[in-house]
Amino acid sequence: MSKYIATRAIRGANALVAEAEAMLQKALAEKGGETPVAFPNTAYYLPVTYGMLNHKVEKLADLTFSLEHAKKLLHPVPDEKLWVPYLGEALDCGMATLLAAETIEGIRFVYGLSLIHI
Repeated sequence: MSKYIATRAIRGANALVAEAEAMLQKALAEKGGETPVAFPNTAYYLPVTYGMLNHKVEKLADLTFSLEHAKKLLHPVPDEKLWVPYLGEALDCGMATLLAAETIEGIRFVYGLSLIHI
């Protein structure tokens, strides 16, 4: 795997997890941990978190578990002078990115913001 691509992926994952963590702390302070979280038109809670971690997210406080798991998957940005295979680290960070992005979308739902449509 290209060190350049892995570095960008790892850096991006760390940034997105940090953003999700800040948003979650703000939402918990403003709305409380018991505030319901759900995506419209799904019967599977938050689908990535449920599918990958078998964790049901029903309220804001439930997002703490998935975000803590995402933080455990993060890796530091590769050293400039040392080359090692980065595939495992990049894949871990990719999963952390998915969990963080779903956390952000769940929080957006709590605030009544529309979900991102791709």
